[in-house]
Amino acid sequence: MSQDEQVAVPRFAKEHWERDFARRISLAAPSDTARGVFCMGLLRAMEDLGGAEAARRCLEASGEKTFVELFSYPIATYLRMVATAVQLLAAKYGDIEESLRQIGRRAAADFRESSAGRAMGVMHGGDARRLLDCLPVVYRVALSFGMYELAWVAPAHARFAVKRTFIPYPFHEGVLLELMEKMKIHRLKVRGYQTAPLDSEYEISWG
Repeated sequence: MSQDEQVAVPRFAKEHWERDFARRISLAAPSDTARGVFCMGLLRAMEDLGGAEAARRCLEASGEKTFVELFSYPIATYLRMVATAVQLLAAKYGDIEESLRQIGRRAAADFRESSAGRAMGVMHGGDARRLLDCLPVVYRVALSFGMYELAWVAPAHARFAVKRTFIPYPFHEGVLLELMEKMKIHRLKVRGYQTAPLDSEYEISWG
């Protein structure tokens, strides 16, 4: 993480996140899905960050034997994988929050290399404001659930509101940091916070 970046400090113990993931999984419906590309990306990330055994344990937690990139899988499947992953990575990164941010970064990097991500790159042309304006559409394409809204507080300060998301807020902080740090901006700050059991907001500013 560069010195220009700022994220929320760790606030919760391991037991909090165990309960949090269990609640999110219980609230997910079969129609709440994510593309297989994210599950595949998580397994690759775990192999890089935690080794082959860590990746194997995440796959085992999913209940699947393999994933197909463009297929849709229940978000509960992905959540079980992430819940396992952050426990395995917590010792390396110091806490669950930072583990979630690192997984979010890898998810964003995988998306950026996908066909949809490359198309988004053409749309924003390296401009930070245009990138953020694209975010609600990108999220709707990637996930079958959630409501996403971006509002501008100032020319270099946006607020991104996410409702009915099943993925914890530090993950989204990692996504936003990974996407925004590629822009030609300085003193980037990203801070997320939970506003309801499945809702969160993110303050994004720079300059």
